[in-house]
Amino acid sequence: MNKKKFGMRELIILLVIVLSAYTVWPSIQVHTKKGEEKQTFLKENPKVGAKSINFGLDLAGGTAITLEIDKSNIKGDDIKDIQEQSLEIIRNRVDQYGLSEPQISPSGDDRIVVELAGVDDSTAKALVGSTAKLEFKILAEAEKFTQVVGLIDQYLTRQTTDIVADSAATDSTAAPAKDSTVAAKDSAKDTTKTLSDDELLGKAPAAEVAATDSAKDSAAVEAQPASEVGVALSAYYLSFGNGGFIAEENVEKVKKLLATDGVQKLIPRDVAFAFGSGLEPVQRDSKIKAKRLYLLKRRAEMAGDDVVDARPYRVSDGVSAGEVAVSLKFGGIGPKKFSAVTAANIGKQMAIVLDNQVISAPVIRDRIPNGEAQITGLDDMAEANRLSVVLRAGALKAPMKIIESRSVGATLGEENIVQGFGSGAIGLILCLVFMVAYYRLGGLIASFGMVINTLVTAAVMSVFNATLTLPGIAGFILVVGMSLDANVIIYERIREELKNGLTARAAVAKGYERAFGAILDSNLTTVLTGLILYKIGTGSVKGFGLTLTIGILTSLFCAITVTRSILDWRLAKADRTTLSIGSGFKAINEANLQIIPNRRRFGLVSMILIVASIAFIAVKGFDFSIDFTGGQVYTVQYQDSDKHEKDLSKALSAAGISGTKVRTLGGTSANSYQISMRASDDAQFELKMAQAFEKAGQKCEIVAKDNVGPTIGKELRFNAILSVILAWLGILIYVWFRFGKFGLGFGVAAVLGLVHDTVITLGFISAFGLSFDGALIASLLTMIGYSVNDTIVNFDRIRENTAVYGSSNFAETINKSLNQCFSRTMVTSLTTLFVCVILAVMGGSSIRDFGLVQCFGILIGTYSSVCICSPVVLWWSKRFKKGV
Repeated sequence: MNKKKFGMRELIILLVIVLSAYTVWPSIQVHTKKGEEKQTFLKENPKVGAKSINFGLDLAGGTAITLEIDKSNIKGDDIKDIQEQSLEIIRNRVDQYGLSEPQISPSGDDRIVVELAGVDDSTAKALVGSTAKLEFKILAEAEKFTQVVGLIDQYLTRQTTDIVADSAATDSTAAPAKDSTVAAKDSAKDTTKTLSDDELLGKAPAAEVAATDSAKDSAAVEAQPASEVGVALSAYYLSFGNGGFIAEENVEKVKKLLATDGVQKLIPRDVAFAFGSGLEPVQRDSKIKAKRLYLLKRRAEMAGDDVVDARPYRVSDGVSAGEVAVSLKFGGIGPKKFSAVTAANIGKQMAIVLDNQVISAPVIRDRIPNGEAQITGLDDMAEANRLSVVLRAGALKAPMKIIESRSVGATLGEENIVQGFGSGAIGLILCLVFMVAYYRLGGLIASFGMVINTLVTAAVMSVFNATLTLPGIAGFILVVGMSLDANVIIYERIREELKNGLTARAAVAKGYERAFGAILDSNLTTVLTGLILYKIGTGSVKGFGLTLTIGILTSLFCAITVTRSILDWRLAKADRTTLSIGSGFKAINEANLQIIPNRRRFGLVSMILIVASIAFIAVKGFDFSIDFTGGQVYTVQYQDSDKHEKDLSKALSAAGISGTKVRTLGGTSANSYQISMRASDDAQFELKMAQAFEKAGQKCEIVAKDNVGPTIGKELRFNAILSVILAWLGILIYVWFRFGKFGLGFGVAAVLGLVHDTVITLGFISAFGLSFDGALIASLLTMIGYSVNDTIVNFDRIRENTAVYGSSNFAETINKSLNQCFSRTMVTSLTTLFVCVILAVMGGSSIRDFGLVQCFGILIGTYSSVCICSPVVLWWSKRFKKGV
């Protein structure tokens, strides 16, 4: 072993730690602040906010938007089909934009509800609200633009009866704004004259101001049809021209101005004004943000359904090398249309218009005959990504409009958020204390590795721009707790080598070498599960898959490199020959459990549990939350500490309100209850419920309400089930090829164990009436990952011992292997249980059931990995003596 204390390995570890800390620092800066202080910080430091981990609706709030289909030109039978199409387009758009765990659900037969965690109102509207019509229009000629604006200016400076006058005037002589281009080949950007922010805002030198004021006074004397003089439309332009900028504070004024009857009569029928889709700097490095105002030809040259693909990319060569662009491809008869449009409008700007908002207006440089074009001149990759998402979505059969937009606050409250983080921290601290007590110095090193793992995992999640919800926090903490398993496997191996007489340095080297196979197999099968869930799952299933994959991979890095580096450094110092990793408990270290001889008894116990679980599911069913059924949820709060669940139910029944469920919200200091019911069309329902409580003498307050559609729905449930089945098949195939002659037997045993654990856990959920929601699905998936991890470690030892002792007495080899792994099984189960018990007791109402299911899942998973899966391997070896 190399005795040098600091080498390339240590340098890489140090760099990873420093980079992780640097990546996580923005999240710490943002999320250690609260309320107005946090909002102010985000406004003043948008770049820092963009680099931080997003919080979900239950932690940081977000935006909920309701969209409605315009049914004016649609047959009644087509509404449902259009709604399904709209759902797919919106879901595709949101997923491509990089938002995590979005909730998109139908409401009625003509509305769609979208909830985006951690997204402000303006961004959400720009992303989701732009799902009406996609069109391509040509900008009006400069002469036409000047003529129309001139007519409006003349009208406004003489007619003010229906216009809100504004005394602010700006210098309308500014250079044209930058335009992007569309061409078969990349083209260079247009150049612009650089003005100062003061000049853009019309703050001219004093002499010019005096002259301007004099001219204004003169104009006021000549034209006095009303009490005030109107402001010309051109005066609102920061840069005059078609596509010029209107200051942010004047956008609404100009919209009202253009909507007046007098101005509308002056606008020719073949053109129309349209604003750009968002605010942007008026020029590079300027702090002033404004909206562009375009004059477009009213007739669309092409529709969005001609677009088949659009992708952002960075130009690699030519005069535009390094710039971002969007590749655009048309299908069907689109190429012919596009060729004709570009041939007839060379040198003109073509606006990409979505719901009467201009997304981009590139310049046509040449005729494009093949239906493939590049849009260049974009500011950054974010703009290119958004433009490509808009283009890929295509056009809907019917336009949609936003009929409701509301900000959604944290649904659990600040107290529950603190409990979520606090309970996880307490659980992890208990893990650390146990590891130090059980493994002494080795436990301290493993604890340090776990802290580094937490840091690296958070950094990778930040890089992925993941959105963290409260159930996500529980999953994150659980994965970090499970990461101790690799260290436990290594330390148990080192203990075995020390007992065999090896020196400390040799035992460490041999322990890591022999533990590597088990660690790799157990973690890769879990990563395989996570990848499939992330690829096929949606919403919370996808988010869980990402968290699981990241957590397991980072734990591999920390266990194999970080802790090994510290151990090597410790042993290299003064040529130490001893290692403090504790001696463990004799009862589990020298266990001699007769698992295989009693396999029939364990099989009988499992059959009883499975039959009982199926009976509970068939008779009692599940308490599906509104995530599955849709409906309304109200949170009611009392100021006292008495129990009011029955009182609320009686009050509702007395008022004739049926079909409601009342449950206590545990895990909170406030005396809160949740009332849920199927969706109601009664607009006065909330008032009736409040009156029912008042009549019954219930001194309570409705503190929160939610109208929820089926956020997972039939398709999402199907995808979740498909993800789990594919994960099982993936594990079966991996184990089959990895474990050699009897690999299929090991694979079948692992999958049967997972099915066994899932059915019994579902029975537990049904028996105790736990609310079946998205968080519970995540808990089931976590249990599957944990169970297969434990099973693969046992299988790996069976495989190793079979290679040493042969397969002549396979039953004895299996029993011996299970006893050798028993210490590791118990320690891993205990450390993971520490976290889950704390989550169940202190984690707040939203993750209490998550913790309960996980606690039960760990117990049943440990039981099946030892008492069920290995006997199945023995049965398989007897059934197929030659192996498969």
